[in-house]
Amino acid sequence: MHKRTPLLLAALALACCGATAHAETATLFRVFLNDGTAVVSYGEYARVGDRVIFSMPIGGVAEDPTVEPSLHMVNIPADAVNWGATAKYAQATRYAQYVATRAEPDYAAFTGDVASVLNAIVLNKDPNTRLSMAVDARRRLASWPRDHYGYRAGDVAEVLGMLDEAISSMRAAAGETTFTVDLVADAGSPMPPPPDSVMPNPTPEESIAQAMAVANVTDIAADRIAVLNAVVAAIDRGAQTLPRAWAKSIRKRAESTAAQEGLLERRYSAISASTLKRASQAAARADVRSVEAVIASVRRRDAQLGRKRPEEINALLVQVQISLDAARQLRLVRDRWKERVGSYRAYLKAIAPVVDTLARAQRDLDNIKRLAGSEAVDLVALTDWLAIGSKLLNVVAVPDELKSAHALLVSALNLADNAVRTRRSAVMSGELRSAWDASSAAAGSMTLFARAQENMEAVVKLPQIR
Repeated sequence: MHKRTPLLLAALALACCGATAHAETATLFRVFLNDGTAVVSYGEYARVGDRVIFSMPIGGVAEDPTVEPSLHMVNIPADAVNWGATAKYAQATRYAQYVATRAEPDYAAFTGDVASVLNAIVLNKDPNTRLSMAVDARRRLASWPRDHYGYRAGDVAEVLGMLDEAISSMRAAAGETTFTVDLVADAGSPMPPPPDSVMPNPTPEESIAQAMAVANVTDIAADRIAVLNAVVAAIDRGAQTLPRAWAKSIRKRAESTAAQEGLLERRYSAISASTLKRASQAAARADVRSVEAVIASVRRRDAQLGRKRPEEINALLVQVQISLDAARQLRLVRDRWKERVGSYRAYLKAIAPVVDTLARAQRDLDNIKRLAGSEAVDLVALTDWLAIGSKLLNVVAVPDELKSAHALLVSALNLADNAVRTRRSAVMSGELRSAWDASSAAAGSMTLFARAQENMEAVVKLPQIR
């Protein structure tokens, strides 16, 4: 081992002297569409659910890394992408970027660390300790290419071969005899090969062609129009350098397609606006057939336009379906209301004297609430009227829909009676505390009476959509 270690150290030193780092430039990935187009992604792309989002340069990428290209955000469906080719190219891109920026410094630092360990092995006198240190160094050396895109895998393999021989000798010196099979199997494990090479930066013509391909696969109309407009702008910027006939043809196609898309967008927007308005108005009338006619109209107009916006139409139909469900529900509620409105009106007619009594009593109750004084004769008369009203409320037939309002009315009347009686008691005793108790009862009666009236009006009115 003492004779082999200098050779290993030398091999590591030579392995560190391969390539030199390049200046850092922007990382350009590629998103491969199913039609074979390799679209440049300026930086990493992001896959979010069934969408792919990335920045696409339109008009080329300058070799000078300080010159920012004209970028456009792209949002396309994931099923438009060849993921096998895209993932393979991403690996190659990361490898190339790693080689150009950090590979050599990383490798030099790593091999320097391993060389230090090997030097420490030379200085160690214990055979078992030297063997353990050598096996650990070998494990770290063998795993490095797999964790670094296969970088310098060939150089590492050569050093591993020399290290394996040294470890075999060290095992024998340490008295181990059952190591050969494991060592050979580990030494023969394949190293990951470097990925394929990356493509050169796209020319202006190539980036414009890629943008046109993206416009064909994007399923969002606004994005398609934006990409096409960006193509026109890129052609205008590069008018002096782009092939004239080619640029004229592409520009005409992009403008024509963008104009058609814009016209479609306006027509579909008009359909959405008018449809939602008509459906909402029909639903408010509980006109089920009119809402159904709106749905048929949407489908007919969509067919006339060539069914170019399936997602927008589906979303619109979902909203109209909500209106249809609301219209059906309202129609059912109104039909029930018509069946029951006679009993509502009969009830209101029966309790009208009680309501009139409480309505006239509001001023007296307000005086009691404010401790503003009340005429004794008025309070006595009010007590008699409230007693009559209480008897009437106990015998009147109450429709189910009005039972909650009826309960409020009963409570309002009872509190009014309590307020009047307590006020009279306070007048007789001269106790201010009793007067405040009467005030609280009066305030509660007034509040409950107002709520009872509101609830009754809501039940008796023709039901409206909510």
